Amino acid sequence: MAGKSSWLESGLVILGTTGPTGLTIDKLVAATGLSTGSFYHHFSGMSGYKTALLAHFEDLNTTRYIREVEAATDLGPRDRLELLIDLVLEDHEPVSVEVAVRAWALNDPVAATAKERVDAARLGFLRTLLTEAGYAETDVRELAQILYLLVLGAGNMLPAIPPAQMRVLCRRVLA
Repeated sequence: MAGKSSWLESGLVILGTTGPTGLTIDKLVAATGLSTGSFYHHFSGMSGYKTALLAHFEDLNTTRYIREVEAATDLGPRDRLELLIDLVLEDHEPVSVEVAVRAWALNDPVAATAKERVDAARLGFLRTLLTEAGYAETDVRELAQILYLLVLGAGNMLPAIPPAQMRVLCRRVLA
């Protein structure tokens, strides 16, 4: 399994630095130090690899957060919302990967489907947390979109907005 995770982690690094066109077997072999035989042992060609990479991205950048917040059963609703914000803002995954996946989705239907699923899951979970935290049902949809767009948009800023400043902005939206 270490081989498969190496392929996927290296793919995210390559994706974040060169975009989806940089995802070639040669670059992956060079990045991982593994053989092409290992690649084909784990994936059914580049198409299968890209599908697995998108699923890995989704798990790492969406499902993992949802699992961690849902596991925090000792926290109240507002604290679970704050935990989600903290987890997202403290993540060390380069923002460039998120940007690269969005760019990839513009030209690839498989990436577009994955990105739509990720966006829907993230927004749905945000709406759930906002509802549980007592926000009015009429405001929940818009608040979720504002928070989501705030974090996504900040990922495109240069220089980057520090996590502490992003927390202030998110709290302001939630006030």
